[in-house]
Parts: sequence; C-alpha cells; structure tokens
Amino acid sequence: MQEVQAASCIFSFFIKPFIYMGNGGVKMIIDLVFSGGGVKAIAFIGVVEALEERGIKVRRVAGTSAGAIVGALVAAGYTSTEIKSMLPTLSHLFFKENNQKSWVPSWLRWLRLYWKKGLYTGDGLLDWLEQKLKDKGIRRFCDLPYGSFKMVASDLTAGKMIVLPDDAINYDRDPQLMNVAKAVRMSASLPFFYEPVRLMKGKQVHLIVDGGVLSNFPIWLLEEKGADNTIPIIGFQLQTEDKKQVHHKINNVIELYSALFITMKEAHDARHLEKIGKRNVLIIPVPSISLTNAYMSANEMHALIETGRACTLAYLDEQILQ
Repeated sequence: MQEVQAASCIFSFFIKPFIYMGNGGVKMIIDLVFSGGGVKAIAFIGVVEALEERGIKVRRVAGTSAGAIVGALVAAGYTSTEIKSMLPTLSHLFFKENNQKSWVPSWLRWLRLYWKKGLYTGDGLLDWLEQKLKDKGIRRFCDLPYGSFKMVASDLTAGKMIVLPDDAINYDRDPQLMNVAKAVRMSASLPFFYEPVRLMKGKQVHLIVDGGVLSNFPIWLLEEKGADNTIPIIGFQLQTEDKKQVHHKINNVIELYSALFITMKEAHDARHLEKIGKRNVLIIPVPSISLTNAYMSANEMHALIETGRACTLAYLDEQILQ
C-alpha cells in the first residue's frame, strides 16, 4: 500500500477497483462513506462533482451526522449541480425552525435547552430533507435499492451505537418501512444543539442523538463478510489542522473534558482504521470553523467544494484511473 499526499490531501489505496464499460468509456463502481463534520461537509459536494467528472458510479453510500445528510442526497440520485443549488437554504437549515419566533430572547432558548435537551427542534432540517427526497420519489428505505444507504446514530438510553435502517427492527419497526429523512435526522442530531429524537420501544422512550458521538467516520459500515471486494469502499474524512496533532494538551479541567469527549467519539473509528491500515481513505483538509456556522459566505462555501473536488480528482487520477 502506498500513501500519497497531494494538495494537502492524504490518501492511500489498497484494493483493485471494479471497472465496467460505460457509454463514455472505462469507468468504475465504488461504495463511499462520508464522515461527520457539520457545515464543513459542504466539501463533500466537491467529492460528488469529482466522481461525476471521472464517470465513477456510486453503488452504496453511508455516513454519519452531516455526512448522512449529503449521503441521503447522493443515494436519492441528486447531482452535484443540484446539490449546489440547495446551498442558499442548506447553509441556514441548522437554525431554521418552522414555528420559532424571531423575537424569542436567547435566554429562553437556553431555558428550552434545559427542558427539551436541545436549543432547536430540528424540524426545519427534517421537513427540508423530506421534501427533497419526496421530489425524487423517496420516502421510506424501501424506495431505495436494498442496502444502498446506511448511517449510524447513538442511542443514549440504551448506551449503544445503532445502524439505520438495520437496527429499526430492535425498536419494533420494519427497517424497510422506516422514514429516510427521520433516520438522517437521528444521525445528525447534534447534542445540545438539536433535541434528541424520541424513539419508542414498547413503553420505553429511547433518546437518539448524533451518530458522530460514537462513530464519526463509519468506514466499517459497508463491510460485509464474504462479500465481493472488487468493489472498493472509499471513505472521505474531513480533518482540520488542529486535528493533525497526535497528543491532546490537558492542563485544566476544560481541556480534560474536551480530550475525554474527542477520545470517546474517535476511539472506535481509530481502532478500525489501525486494523485496516487506513486503506481507501481520503483525508480532506478543511478550516477550523464551528460545526454549526450557518453564516459562511458564498466564497467560503465554494472554497470548501473546490477543496473536496481537487483532493478527490488527485486521488482518482493518481491512484485509481492511472
């Protein structure tokens, strides 16, 4: 396995890709996984654009948190151009509430956090995604090719990570009849920012939050024992400059809490990446901005897209399509 660095993008490739003949010549099929990353996941639009430019077809897609949002659009059949056109509304979805009054003082929102366990309901995101999927004829997982879209979420009540839609059966629901947008809303339920999604199992209420709490880069999600590995699983992971340091600085209780949370969030994925040798992983460098920064300029958003596109093109041209 050879690791290559190009345009500050780090990638490695290990598996011979599955190639097929399309109308435009030699192409290939892949499965892809998107990490979490809040609004920085806009960079994944550039990934989709690069795949389209090189004629690469996506068979299955998985993700967590914001990566699940982009993954849902890809699974539904949206092109990078179509997703780009959504940016004016997409970037403000984090704060949009269908019934929230503009005059509500900030202290009431913090009071709401205490009682509702989240500053925002997340209804704006849910309704927006439901409409976008409906426009493509998709409402439930049975409307998608079987197994073509998966994501992770965190069940705080049971204290475990769940895979959607597969684990819906553990909540007395048919996985194929599960609402796709609702599943994504669970995976993208950023703690304290959005209210946890309440999922009933009998008389027990389960609080479901962001999948990134337990697995922010679930590249393991599409792996299957005994499966044909000629179709590679390629993971796209966002990384800020401050994440490149190996050791955490812990000089006070705040830094201790931060290191504790980061370790909890990343330990599972780090262990798996060590096991597989980080093969088929493209690390996309992104600026250190807030996960919920909904006020990025058009230039900042397009810079993220171009970074994702440039890194992916370098990866494809140097490692796969050479």
